[in-house]
Amino acid sequence: MNVLSRLPTLGAGAVRWLTIAALSLTLLALLIALQFVLRTTGGTLFLFSTLAPTFVFIAIAIYAGITLHEYHRAHKLFDVERYQPGQLVFRQNDPGDCAYFIRSGEVEVVREEDGTVLARLGAGEYFGEMALLSNRPRNATVRAAAPVELAVLGKRNFLNMLHLLPSTEEAILSTVRERAMGRDGGTVVERADSG
Repeated sequence: MNVLSRLPTLGAGAVRWLTIAALSLTLLALLIALQFVLRTTGGTLFLFSTLAPTFVFIAIAIYAGITLHEYHRAHKLFDVERYQPGQLVFRQNDPGDCAYFIRSGEVEVVREEDGTVLARLGAGEYFGEMALLSNRPRNATVRAAAPVELAVLGKRNFLNMLHLLPSTEEAILSTVRERAMGRDGGTVVERADSG
């Protein structure tokens, strides 16, 4: 595991406030420089030579951190989401824009019309792939049955993975066929497409 994967995720609000802080520090350094140019004294010399560079260095460090964070966020393969029991991952008829891989915990696949639990999926299983492959809306609702941690793979990355890893494509298509037919290893189960 690299250091970047342990960085906390910053929301848009946090990035905005960090940017404002960096700009404020830079502006403060410029005001100190302007004060030095207009009235050169021992005090302004001290401020200009010590505090202004410190403010600029801190602003640069903030910008570097934001840039690194944004680069990492834009180039990582998976996002990780956590849900508590009862929370919805997605609803039936939502657009399908990602697939979910269960890292830990358990989810229930539910038919929206009558609340019937169609399947329970646990660690190592995945769902949401059928909507990506068929370009149709989700055909079931998925909710957390226990605290669950999901690795979320966007549609473009999912389709690239299928293209680059033929064995993965075969396994996923096999699962899709089983779910579409309502069969798992030859026996009929109450399990439907969870994508």
